[in-house]
Amino acid sequence: MADLSSQLNDWLENVAKLVPDTQTKAAMTEAGAKVFAEHLKNVTPRSKDNDTKYGHLADNVTYQKSDIDGENNGNSTVGFGKKAYIARFLNDGTKKMKATHFVDNARHESEEAVFTAEKAVYDSLNGGGS
Repeated sequence: MADLSSQLNDWLENVAKLVPDTQTKAAMTEAGAKVFAEHLKNVTPRSKDNDTKYGHLADNVTYQKSDIDGENNGNSTVGFGKKAYIARFLNDGTKKMKATHFVDNARHESEEAVFTAEKAVYDSLNGGGS
């Protein structure tokens, strides 16, 4: 029987194989970001006004295959672009407007679908899964 040190080293090597590299993580988070962005578009409140200059908030939901600073480290970002401040007002509320929490609720509602999409990419890039 192997000593504890070699057993732990074997375990660590097996676990390290499961951790995705940056390219795999980027593909996974992109798939999750697409799912979340689509759900967020569907639940974002629409005003009755027809703003021809900026459009509706729901039409400004975007995602990018990098973090908020544009660094390609495997993270993806979902947001509202230049209309994010309006989304914050609607989500968090103001002194004169009640909060709707639509972003928070959308994040919670789409959690399972996001993880399912990410797992599907992980499994396809790593030869299946259990």
